[in-house]
Amino acid sequence: MSNLSRRNFLQGVGAVILVGGLSACGGGSSDGGAASSASSLSPEEAEKARAEIRRAIGLLFDRTHICVDIAQADQIPASTFVCQGVGEPDGSDFMQNAGRGNGTGYYDVGQDALEANFNEAVEVLKKYYAYDEGTGMFTNFPSMTYLYNTDEGHKAIGEYLQSALAGVGIEMSMENQEWATFLNTRKAGDFSIARNGWIMDYTDPICMLDMWTSGSGNNDAQFGKGAHADVAAYDIDITDLGYDLKVEGGTWADTYDVLIDTINKESDQPKRFQLMHRAEDFIMDTGALTPLYYYTNPYLLNKDVEGFYVTPLGFSHFDKTTVAGKGDTISVCYGSEPDTLDPALNSAVDGATTLVHTFEGLARWKHVEGDTYEIEPACAEEMVEGVTNDDGTVTYTYTLRDGLTWSDGQPLTAKDFEFAWKRAASEDLGADYGEMYSVVVGYPNDLAVTAKDDKTLEVTTTNFIAYWDELMAFPVFYPVREDVVSSESWATDPSTYICNGPYSISDWKHNSVITLTKRDDYWDADSMTMKEIKWFLSDDQNTNLANWEKGDWHFIDGIPTNEMARVKKDYADQYVVAPYAGTYYVCWNVNEDILPA
Repeated sequence: MSNLSRRNFLQGVGAVILVGGLSACGGGSSDGGAASSASSLSPEEAEKARAEIRRAIGLLFDRTHICVDIAQADQIPASTFVCQGVGEPDGSDFMQNAGRGNGTGYYDVGQDALEANFNEAVEVLKKYYAYDEGTGMFTNFPSMTYLYNTDEGHKAIGEYLQSALAGVGIEMSMENQEWATFLNTRKAGDFSIARNGWIMDYTDPICMLDMWTSGSGNNDAQFGKGAHADVAAYDIDITDLGYDLKVEGGTWADTYDVLIDTINKESDQPKRFQLMHRAEDFIMDTGALTPLYYYTNPYLLNKDVEGFYVTPLGFSHFDKTTVAGKGDTISVCYGSEPDTLDPALNSAVDGATTLVHTFEGLARWKHVEGDTYEIEPACAEEMVEGVTNDDGTVTYTYTLRDGLTWSDGQPLTAKDFEFAWKRAASEDLGADYGEMYSVVVGYPNDLAVTAKDDKTLEVTTTNFIAYWDELMAFPVFYPVREDVVSSESWATDPSTYICNGPYSISDWKHNSVITLTKRDDYWDADSMTMKEIKWFLSDDQNTNLANWEKGDWHFIDGIPTNEMARVKKDYADQYVVAPYAGTYYVCWNVNEDILPA
């Protein structure tokens, strides 16, 4: 191979281990002749080939280089999709046990594995594409477009991936879109390969696994959607774990969807975690998810701010802050104009950060100390234990606090929760997070949740759910009022944005600033120290940093990559890296053909 291709591609990531789900198709040679084309393969054979190709390309990136030299925010190279820091029943880390438990996950991210990874990738790709041994270039790999949202950090990573691929003759152009458009484009499957990231919504591996079912609104890879719905290329066998599920040559719905459903119905936690490892094996076999690093949450916080905290799920809290000892106003920036501030429809961390200030569920996260957090009751008087029924279902009965009100002064009732949950879960709404309700009996259109009276809410789950209390603190489980949401534009105008949390929206200058004002009639208003939060809307990291350095803004969570070293040096006492439960990855569209014609 040429020095150029070796230099660009010795940024590798380790051997992929085939563990079920999808077996790579054989054939081909390494003498420059591409053995397989899209026209010569059945849909099933073609998908097996594409999976092997995607996995091979995943071997070609140096995660350490991305973390240390490009992102520079203390990220950790990723060898799995499910992020680090998620505990197993025995106290071990789920990530450490992934990929057949050999210690390297699905990729070996060590620097000493770079050359072996490169060589393995090239040999796999030679099966399918013409290869010029003299130049070390593939000559007929279809061109691709890498989609990313406007951000200098995402651009820099994309440019590295682009350069590495170009080193062996693979052309990848780049396209950027503003945040809201980007989310919708990716969701619709209008891309070939895109940057992606997932922050956990609750600290259980299923949060990163059930998003890939056929009907999930977060299934950007398009598994089981479009043409892929009919591709019968998948095998599954979990009879060794005591389940009656063995399928050969099944569709995504026949296999992965059924596996996730089995996990959701399993109450035995050790067996459930074994099944979740099988699920991760399954999606990683497709090669459609290429993990790059585990997230960290770097931000700049003005030294005069006290009382700020951010949960491992990425939700920043400003309600208990002061600035120079005063609780008048704090100015922050953690994203551009939100795609939506409807609790049922939001799917972004920046939107969720606003929602934890404007809405509240039965429970909320409490900051204990340091990096320790716990769930505590919010709208509910207490976090109740579920009662197991004869059929294995579990019923929870919650009593709401006295005196709960909406921001327009109307009383909040259990009926508001019943309506909101049924709305969020319904197929008609099509909420990205609607599938979180799949653990409730009657999902999606006959949810077993009932307001017994104004203060009593009863809900029945399919079985014991280990992370149920955490769900009660997640935005999609927040209440909304039926008469309010009857207008589609209710969540875009302060005059119609009726909420139940500690703050209401008093002003919204679109694409500029949202002003949150403390509600004096909120049940826990005395614990809220900050009267006003100004959320400035910008994804221009250089502008954001300039505003922070001038002291105009007190908090930003996006730091330009080319300024990171200086920021760490100049503001060592104000630069913070918080834990963040999530993975940054490349997402392939499984309906896009990458085989030669």
